[in-house]
Amino acid sequence: MSQLTLVTRAGSHELPVELNQTVVNIAKKHKIIWGHACQRGICAQCRTHVLEGAEFLNEVTPEEKLRLRKAERAEGYRLGCQIQIVRTGNVKLAHRPY
Repeated sequence: MSQLTLVTRAGSHELPVELNQTVVNIAKKHKIIWGHACQRGICAQCRTHVLEGAEFLNEVTPEEKLRLRKAERAEGYRLGCQIQIVRTGNVKLAHRPY
């Protein structure tokens, strides 16, 4: 069974994979603090480092291209309000706000 691991300052949380839901929505559903304010890709409080499973995620969105520098995206940073798991597989993400 595929697993989603969310790493926060409070620790690591292992959850079942939920397809086509944003990471922010998944975290809220499971009462995991994953900082966010706008949920539209503007504030970047949900900045997320993809540690494992990038191949199971949606493509980088236009909002992420506007908000995150190209170098950040190359290092594996995304926005939690934009990331969705689109295929089953193990994914590990860390909340890394500025």
